[in-house]
Amino acid sequence: NHDIDDGLRAGLFSLNDLKDVPLVGPIYHDVKKQYPDLGTSRQIHETVRRLIGAMVMDVFEETNRRLSDAKPESAADIRNFSDSVVEFSEEMRKNDAAMKKFLFENMYRHYKLNRMTSKARRVVKDLFNLLVEEPECLPTEWQKKAGNPGSSETAELVADYIAGMTDRLALDEHTRLFDVQARTS
Repeated sequence: NHDIDDGLRAGLFSLNDLKDVPLVGPIYHDVKKQYPDLGTSRQIHETVRRLIGAMVMDVFEETNRRLSDAKPESAADIRNFSDSVVEFSEEMRKNDAAMKKFLFENMYRHYKLNRMTSKARRVVKDLFNLLVEEPECLPTEWQKKAGNPGSSETAELVADYIAGMTDRLALDEHTRLFDVQARTS
């Protein structure tokens, strides 16, 4: 559901592209019918909210059905149950598979996402290599904790430093450290 939200907001696909996806399409159709004048952002929010609700309700109902069929009398009965107790219904598993197929074809393989992933990988690698070899480029409080340049101690510290960065901070740091224009101004 969050990937659908992310893909829509990133413009990798549109709400209209989801119209033939089981579960998603009918929910979007209902949202559009009920709120014809709702803006796109709110349509996305309401569609994703209803998708989550439908999936939660399905797992709740399927779990209750399985418990009713099994009639467990103890925790041991649950542990010895031959199948999962908490699970989507067969129909929801099919709907979930269809959503994943759509996302795989329209998002996970999308060239824009692949470019962003490639850029992120380069940014992290560049920052890591520079900061491990030149820990004096770290903020002062991090410099104090660093070991010698190139040491495993410094590498661990730099990994922690980068892991704590937001995407925006990592991109800004990369620009400050590697963009010739940024360094000369």
